[in-house]
Amino acid sequence: MQHEFVIEAAGERLAATKTTGEGGAEPRILALHGLGTTATRHRVRYLLDALADHGHGSLTFDFSGNGDSTGALTRSTLRRRRTETLAAAGRLAKTGPPVIIGTSMGAHLAAWTVPELRPRALVLFCPATYPAHAADLPFDGSLVRPANHPDSPAYAALRRFDGDLLIFGARQDQVCPPEVIEGYLDHARSARSAEVVWLEGCDHFVHRWLPGQESLREDAVHAVLRLLAA
Repeated sequence: MQHEFVIEAAGERLAATKTTGEGGAEPRILALHGLGTTATRHRVRYLLDALADHGHGSLTFDFSGNGDSTGALTRSTLRRRRTETLAAAGRLAKTGPPVIIGTSMGAHLAAWTVPELRPRALVLFCPATYPAHAADLPFDGSLVRPANHPDSPAYAALRRFDGDLLIFGARQDQVCPPEVIEGYLDHARSARSAEVVWLEGCDHFVHRWLPGQESLREDAVHAVLRLLAA
């Protein structure tokens, strides 16, 4: 069952979708989309719907300036989106620690919010990282490119993560170099487990590519399910 609603955050109205798991389970999974004019909460629905079929509810939303949410993309910043992430996380079930799914920029935010959200698991697709000074740069062309930035607040926060980490990396990623994934692994030394699944033939836009790869899509779903069952 799906429910469309609005989250009020930092003066904006964020369009959100709650998917209730089989059996009526309230969402404990939060999904964060990436950066770009075409990024929306709908890109990852193929995965969230599959998880709901196995009883796992989820919540996903459009950041301000994207999709059906208010605001202008050029006025958004990483810090603003962090605030929006925490506001959305407040709508999750309070029955246990959450699971955060983040794609590209959303992965940076997922890691950055570890100290507040204390997730039991992180699932990161083609993760990006940004340096500390980029937190307040507007998305008007000022934002620096993702790279393995040693001072990234995502890395600093990840050092406090003690849950399970699952990363999906794209072999043909033209946006985030493989060194970024190495950085995530290096800083997740306190994680209970850490696994990287490499997707052959996939570029950075993983959620455009993966739904059309039936076998690999099913493998990805089962990898996430195994993590949820841990």
